[in-house]
Amino acid sequence: MQANGQSEVAIIGYGTAGVNAAIGLRTAGYEGVIRVFSDTDIPPYSPILTSYYASGEKTYEECFPWSAEELAELRLEVEAGAPVTELDPEAHLITTAKGTFPYAKCVIATGSTPACWGFPGVEGDEAFEPIVLRSMENAERLKAVLEDSTCKRMLVSGASMVALKTVEACLNKGVKVTLVGMNPHVLDFNALPPIAERFEKGLREKGVELKLGQVIKSVKRTDEGLEVTFSTGDVDVFDQISVSHGMKSNLDFVKPGSLEIDRALVVDEFMRTSDPDVYAAGDVAQGTELVSGQKAIVGIWKNAALQGACAGRAIAAELAGGEPAPECALKGSIATNTIAVNGTLFISAGTMAVTPERRTDLRETDDMSVLCIYEAMPDGGERLVGFNLCCDHDESGSVAYDLGAMLTLRIEAACKKA
Repeated sequence: MQANGQSEVAIIGYGTAGVNAAIGLRTAGYEGVIRVFSDTDIPPYSPILTSYYASGEKTYEECFPWSAEELAELRLEVEAGAPVTELDPEAHLITTAKGTFPYAKCVIATGSTPACWGFPGVEGDEAFEPIVLRSMENAERLKAVLEDSTCKRMLVSGASMVALKTVEACLNKGVKVTLVGMNPHVLDFNALPPIAERFEKGLREKGVELKLGQVIKSVKRTDEGLEVTFSTGDVDVFDQISVSHGMKSNLDFVKPGSLEIDRALVVDEFMRTSDPDVYAAGDVAQGTELVSGQKAIVGIWKNAALQGACAGRAIAAELAGGEPAPECALKGSIATNTIAVNGTLFISAGTMAVTPERRTDLRETDDMSVLCIYEAMPDGGERLVGFNLCCDHDESGSVAYDLGAMLTLRIEAACKKA
């Protein structure tokens, strides 16, 4: 597994986790070949910013966090437009349409893809593809649709963060938007009812129609547009439909049975998978979640960056003939989320699971609601394990942001202490 006299490291995926894996390798002293496999021919971008580009809040260039000069300093061999079709850990081989490549160590950082589970398709238009949002290509399509004068009504199916950013893009472009979700409230699995209700109030005040606790039953193409029948029996017509029904880890190229996969690749504190020469980071990695202590996907930008850097440092240490330093281990992470839709702010961290061992504490003011979740400890005390915050206005540096940061630090400190 040598290239130019050095062990070759492969990084599959050129996003946040992949770039930070390369940064970790270089800053830890690795001077060998780093070969990156990207399924696109554009530089690494932030999926978080794609909705802002679609809505006109960000330029195309602002979606790319790293400059050409910064990427050049990493001295990467980038195989652009080269999706990996197979990873064979036993043979240490990566296969693409461009050929087969050997590696000494590999980092899988391929991220995730929007899923349209449950969308029934369109009668009379079998080729119809709902709008999804993740990639720059997705954002280009959404932007074009929202800027088309014939699109006056959009249906967004799903109530996740991605769905809500799609809603905001519609609002910013003056497109009337309806959101349908199978759960009773928005912010699927991220917010408890009192906080979700305040956020929903903000959406309604912005003109968003909410159809919660129901799903799309059928869709039919008519002369008027897309005729949607909901599970309640209601019927309405829209010009376009966006679907945000979850995310699927991009792991189809992994040779079956070669690596331990649960919901994603199970990794240790150095991001190693069940194969010691294969690491994973980002949405494809199932690492330790600090509150529960269980293996889970924590699909946020910060975690992808930390996991990628951790994997890079660990690989550099091993290729230098040593072991990763204990202080470089990533002991775990907590889920954190921040979203604002046209001025209504939501922040959360930690768990949202309320059990008999946990109590909730809700505090409200005229412009903000904060719900904290505390867990009883064996010594008779308790620790903060999660919180929700909703504020009626979104202002950088405000009390809401300061409080969110403080509560997040408290959760992290309590988990590490436990």
